[in-house]
Amino acid sequence: MSEQRPTRILFFGHLKDVAGEAGRDVILPKEIRVRTALIDWLAGEDDLLRTALSAESVRLCIDQQVVESDARFESPQEIGFLPPFSGG
Repeated sequence: MSEQRPTRILFFGHLKDVAGEAGRDVILPKEIRVRTALIDWLAGEDDLLRTALSAESVRLCIDQQVVESDARFESPQEIGFLPPFSGG
């Protein structure tokens, strides 16, 4: 049986401040395969983080590809939460 590889979770912009970190390496439970389950698992009891990550304007990026909010994922190496960007 092979060992599951960690997934790097990245938080950008103001989400980094809300999460209190730029990123973390985690072993995703097998049942975490959609955004809502991921947010529930990451946020735990942290309602501020849950609200920030759940905002419609926050995009989800799986292995450096922006995906639809309801996209399913299997064994991502990296997941990023991207807030709206502005400026040049």
